[in-house]
Amino acid sequence: MTVRGIGKASIAKVEELCGPGFKAGRMFPRFNQEAFDAQKHWMVSDHVEPGSDRLVGSVHTWIVRTPHHTILIDTCLGNHKTRSAPNWNNLNTPFLDRLRDAGVAPESVDLVMCTHLHVDHVGWNTKLENGRWVPTFPNARYLFARKEYAHWEDERRQKDAQSVNGGSFDDSVLPVVEAKKAVFIDTDHQPDSLLTIEEAPGHTPGSIVIRLSDAGREAVFSGDIMHHPVQVYYPEWSSQFCWDQDMSARSRRKVLEHCAEHHSLLCPAHFPGANAGYIHRAGDAFRIEWDRP
Repeated sequence: MTVRGIGKASIAKVEELCGPGFKAGRMFPRFNQEAFDAQKHWMVSDHVEPGSDRLVGSVHTWIVRTPHHTILIDTCLGNHKTRSAPNWNNLNTPFLDRLRDAGVAPESVDLVMCTHLHVDHVGWNTKLENGRWVPTFPNARYLFARKEYAHWEDERRQKDAQSVNGGSFDDSVLPVVEAKKAVFIDTDHQPDSLLTIEEAPGHTPGSIVIRLSDAGREAVFSGDIMHHPVQVYYPEWSSQFCWDQDMSARSRRKVLEHCAEHHSLLCPAHFPGANAGYIHRAGDAFRIEWDRP
């Protein structure tokens, strides 16, 4: 496991799943094959499956340790949950064992932070216990962006519960609220002296970016502002899963500009391989320098 230092804090990744998924032409509505091919030389095989244009993606949690808190950012898919995607349905992965191997027992987690509330970012918020969904991390506060939660709460009032984020709102979010473990936050909320929060709407209405800063260094946890590193090179390519394509592109560019200007370590939710890297300007776009400790 790779552990990276940010001043007095550290970050590490625990992976739940990794493998090829959608072809690039399906993932990005503004896809251009020629532009994609121009980047293939560095993307195969960590980021693009050899012999195809299927994008390789990781589903993982970021562990952040500060002098005061143990924090999980995004909690993957979870076990024993009914999902429409076959590769995500009724999983039974050793994710919690991997978390323990990284030195994090569920009882030791102080904060759980979700960059947004899509199905693959909330799953381990809860676990199945005696036929009920209960918070996986019993001593943690779960921080949900107020705007994000309000959007999906409104969706649930209007639609069948199973259609709201594939059922994950009901089995992975509401049980946390009912257990009185949820804290609804705005961007002025500072859960730790080393953390700040910024709105980054577009992928979902209330997506947030989380920044970890100490001793002149910074890491930026960007959630699904970017699904794949090709979007560093083509920031205008929003995914098919984005609620607002243009808004997502604007938020993406803003984050990339910030990372380039401040030499921040970009830590997205789905990049495989090295998982994180430093952003540099390249004309009107950007390039990524992978961080390989």
